Order: sequence, then structure tokens, then C-alpha cells
Amino acid sequence: MKARQLTQICESFLDETMEYNDLPGIVIGVQAAGEIFTGARGVRDVTTGDPLQADDVFHCASVSKLFTSAAILQLVEAGELNLDDRLCEILPELSIADKRWENIRLYQMLSHTSGLGDVDDYHWEQALTSDRALSDYVHSEELAALPLLWDPGKGGFRYSNVAYEILGHIVAVKSGMSYEEYVRRQLMEPAEMRDSTMLTFERIGAKAGEACPLITEEIRRRNGAGQDSWHPMALPHEKAEDRSIVPVKYYPYTRAHGPSSTLTSTASDLLKWARIHMEGKVLPSPVSSPQIRHEYAEVPNNREKMGLGWFMRRQEGLQLFGHEGTDDGFRASLWICPERQTAIAVLSNLSGAPVKKLNKKLFTLLEGNKD
Repeated sequence: MKARQLTQICESFLDETMEYNDLPGIVIGVQAAGEIFTGARGVRDVTTGDPLQADDVFHCASVSKLFTSAAILQLVEAGELNLDDRLCEILPELSIADKRWENIRLYQMLSHTSGLGDVDDYHWEQALTSDRALSDYVHSEELAALPLLWDPGKGGFRYSNVAYEILGHIVAVKSGMSYEEYVRRQLMEPAEMRDSTMLTFERIGAKAGEACPLITEEIRRRNGAGQDSWHPMALPHEKAEDRSIVPVKYYPYTRAHGPSSTLTSTASDLLKWARIHMEGKVLPSPVSSPQIRHEYAEVPNNREKMGLGWFMRRQEGLQLFGHEGTDDGFRASLWICPERQTAIAVLSNLSGAPVKKLNKKLFTLLEGNKD
């Protein structure tokens, strides 16, 4: 596929998407046959009407988990961990009332088969920034009281952000640095992801330990000033009862849920991450590992399978790996097809935006137009 052909496909896709979907904005990043396209439509903020740009920063929600799983797998390769290790042996100080937790294995947390439940309330309004926020959550009464849904190893699939917060804490304990610092040094910097971070509060000039609940207001001010070294940030939106698009008050950030949810990045940086996992040139390539490709569980209702951090599906007769992200005001979708060396990132600043459906549609378009 030539660069001109890819551009034509993607520009038409963006125009059609905005015509038939009620979105504040959308950004896509595509790599296909060695060519790269990034583009945007709509606005980053409905209150200002500032046009969205292809290099604007988005909250990527659960796409964060791909970095947490990669960090754990690096530590496994380094001999610091084993996928069959029991959680109670890795973190002997951890306390969970349901004693079945003592049988949870590392691979079960990565594959959402541990039986651990999920977070009820992320408390975005608190926007915790303390270095201890993640550790405090992992050792909190809230987590200790969480009942297991089944005996580890005897149940099915249950998506668990809690499991990934614990995995992030394990990264910090085993590496001797904060979870976010490990991800920056060992994953983002080698991948040359220069506009990505797990520490969103740093984008507004806040420091660790400072309370900053109204991140959205500071982002809006800094976007208007246009003086940051970071690229501008898209703001979160939702649908009101009358179906109008309105801002979300609190930006979805708190350091207590960093390993599951707090990646902020751009379409271009996500494509860099995708290339690493298709080519394995800088980091070990998880999607080339038989352990990652092993189907640990079937995801109910969508015919996908679950590997170690990566979801897997078949489309157009090909194997794809990826992850979705959903939080207040944002949706993200990142999928790769190593066989085609194709990667697609779709980002929107609206709760409930159909980014997964759009990602699938764009892949079908690319397949139908390949040389």
C-alpha cells in the first residue's frame, strides 16, 4: 500500500466517522505496509472549540495494562519472577480476608482468571499523586475485604483492574523504583515514546504529593496558553440527558490506579509501542511468545481470547492482538496484526465512543485495499 492510498483511506474514514457518529473528536494512528498515517477530526474541548490535532494527548485508560504486563514479563525474563509464583509468596505482607487468595498465581492476574473482583469507585475527584498512593491502595481495607469470585484456577474470565494494581505494586517492589519510573525507564524510553507518561499530574506542573483534583481546569488553561513542552491534551466529555455533549468535571486520574488506567499518550506514541511488539527490536516482543499467545480464557460475548495482558481475536482470517480503554470521558483502542505488520490506534474524548467498532472497520478497509 502506497502512502497516498493509505492517506486517502484514512481521511475518508475520518470524514465518514464524524458524519455518522456524534463525537466531540477522534484521532487515529495507522501503520500499514510500512506507511504511517495520523489524523484528527473534531475538537479537543467543546467549551473552547479548539480543533483537535493528530498529536494531541489522550487518556488511554486500560491500554495502560499492556505496559504493566510488559513490565511483569521483563521481570520474569530477568529471573525476578516466575509466572507460576503465588501472589502470597511474592507479597507475603499482603492481607486479603478471603483465604483463597493464597492460591492466586501471577499468570492468573495477567490473564484476568484469578477470581479477583474489580474496583467499585476510582475516586477520580481525589487525583492522588503521592508516591505511596498505589501501595496504600494495595494494602487498603477496601482491597483486603474484596471477596474472590471463585477458587483461583477453577473459574473463567473476570476483568480485574484490582489485579493490575497489585501487579504494578509488584513491579515497584521487585525493581526498587516506583511503578511509573520503571515503565518510563524500561519501556517508554527504549520505545522512544517521548509524549507518554503514567504520571498525568506532571503534565499540569503538579508535583508528587500535591492535591490536584481539578486537573481539567488546569489542562484547559495550559492548552490556551500554548507554552507547554508537552503537546496539548484532549479534554473528557460525556452525553447529557438531552444527548448534548458536555465536559466531564474530573479528569480520570489518580495514582492509586496507575497500573490499570493512567497512561496518557498520543496516536504516534501508541504506534511506536505497537511496532515494538510486532518487531521486537528494542524490547522482547510479547506477541511472539508462545506463553502470550496461549489462550488462558475465553472472553464472554465477543469471541475473543485472553493471553497474558493481550486480548486476541480473529478478523479477516488473521490473528490480532490488542486492548481497549474505557474511562470517564475517554475511549481508546489499540490493535496490531503482526502478520500484516499493521497497527491501528483509535482515540476519542467521549465516554462510550465506539472506538473498537471503528478500529475493526478500519482494519477491514485496509485489508480490502491492500496491494
